[in-house]
Amino acid sequence: MSAPRLKKFRWKMYVTILIVILLLWTYTYGPDWIFPSLNPVPLPEPLHRGPGQPAPPGHQVSLVAGKGMKTILVSAYQEHRRGKREVRVIAVALRSETVEYHCVFSCEGQLRKSEGSRYVHSDHFDFAYGTADIMCPIPSDCESPSHITVTSKADPEEKPEVDLEVKNKKPENDSFHYNFTVCFSTMYEYKNVLQLVQNLETLQLLGVNRVVIYKTSSSPETQRILDYYTRKGLVEVIPWTLSKFLKVSRSWRPERSPGDTHYFGQIPALHDCLYRYMYQSRYVALHDNDELILPQKVFSWSELFPLLEKKYGPKQCFMFENNVFENDKFNKKVSDWQNVPGVDILTRLYHEPVHSGYGNFKIVVNPRVVFTLTVHGLLDPGISEACSFVDRNIARMYHTRLPKQPGVTRDKLTYDDRLLSYGARFTPTVTTVLRECGLLQKDRTPTTLTRPTGSDRVQAEKIRK
Repeated sequence: MSAPRLKKFRWKMYVTILIVILLLWTYTYGPDWIFPSLNPVPLPEPLHRGPGQPAPPGHQVSLVAGKGMKTILVSAYQEHRRGKREVRVIAVALRSETVEYHCVFSCEGQLRKSEGSRYVHSDHFDFAYGTADIMCPIPSDCESPSHITVTSKADPEEKPEVDLEVKNKKPENDSFHYNFTVCFSTMYEYKNVLQLVQNLETLQLLGVNRVVIYKTSSSPETQRILDYYTRKGLVEVIPWTLSKFLKVSRSWRPERSPGDTHYFGQIPALHDCLYRYMYQSRYVALHDNDELILPQKVFSWSELFPLLEKKYGPKQCFMFENNVFENDKFNKKVSDWQNVPGVDILTRLYHEPVHSGYGNFKIVVNPRVVFTLTVHGLLDPGISEACSFVDRNIARMYHTRLPKQPGVTRDKLTYDDRLLSYGARFTPTVTTVLRECGLLQKDRTPTTLTRPTGSDRVQAEKIRK
C-alpha cells in the first residue's frame, strides 16, 4: 500500500474510532451532555434550603379582599400554643367596622365552617385600618384543613372561594432550617443599591441564613440585586400588594402622610414574616434594610447569641440600642463604587448622641414565644415580660440614614469604626456582586479597604472598650 493511501486509511480509522466512542458515550450518559442548556435536568429540592438553594415557589403572599366586609386577608397559620385547634388569619381591617366572621375551611375536599373572632392590634397609630388577627376554630369534623377564607356572616354565598393556604401545620421546637432570619418589611420605590448589597453581605458575615423582603416597588438596578440573592438562596422576596387595596401612608402618623394604614402596611408584613418563619428559624430579627446589629466583642451572631442567652437567662427576646450614623462628608465611596446608586455605609463612621425613649431599638426574638408584635418590640407578650435590653458594649444597632438630629454639630458626634471590621471582608465580594449584576465594569481589580489610623482610630478603640 502506497504512503498516500496508507495515510488516508489511518485517517478514516481514527474518525471511525472517534464516532464509535461518541456513540457509546451518548448511549451511556444520554444526549444532554452534548447540549446541556437545551435539556436542563431539574435538581430535587433538599430539605435544608441554605445558601445556594433558591427559595421554593408557592410561598408568596396573595392578599384577598374579604367578601361583605372591609377586611384584607393576608395569610393563614395554624396556631398550636393556645390549647385548642384553631387557625390564625392575619388581616388588615377597618377598625370602626363591626362584623361577624364566618371561617370557611377546605377539609379533604369538603367545606366546613366556624365562627371567627377578631382582635385588632393596639399599635395602629390612629389610622383607620389596623393589623388584625381573626381566630378561626377548626371544626371537629375537619382533621387537616388545607385552605381557608373568611367572609362576613351576612354574605349569602354558600360556597366561596377558599383562597388562603393554611401553613404551620406541624410545630417544630428543636430542629430548624435556619439559625437566623431577618425580616425587611415594605420595600417601596427602593433604589439604594449599594447599601443593600453591603448590608446583605454583612448579614452573611454575621451568620444570617435567610433575609425576607416584602417588596412593593424598586428600581431596575435593585431588582437585579434581589434576583441575584434570590438565586443564591439568601433572599426570599414576597410581593407586597397592599397598595392595590388601600391607600397606604408613607409615614407612621396620618397627620404626617394621609392614608388608610400605617407606613405601607409595615406591621402586617412583619407579623406575617414572624409566623412564616416561626417553625423554620431559631431566631427572627425584625429590623429595616438600613440597619445592622453588630457585636462589639465577637464577630458573628453565632458567637453573640449564646453569650446573650447565658447573660440574660430565660428571656428569648433581645432589644438592641439604635445608633444613627450620619453621612461623613470627609470620606468618599470606595473608588470602584462611585457610579453605583446608593449610600456607602463605610463612609458613615460618626453617630448622633443616643437618646432613650420609645422606638430607639429593634429586636431579635425567638418567634415561638410571640403572639403579636409591633415595629419596635412586642405586644403579646409585653416587652418588660419577654425582652432584655442588651448592653451597648456587647452589641448595638448601626442605623445608616439621613440625620435624625440635623442640628447637632460635628463635635457632638461620636466616631465609631466598627463597620470597617466587616467592610474589610465584604469589600471584594460587594464589588464582585455589582459586576455580576452589570452595575460595574468587569475589567478592574477590586479595591482593598484600608482602615483609618491616627486619633480617629484611637478614639474608636476607646469607644468599644
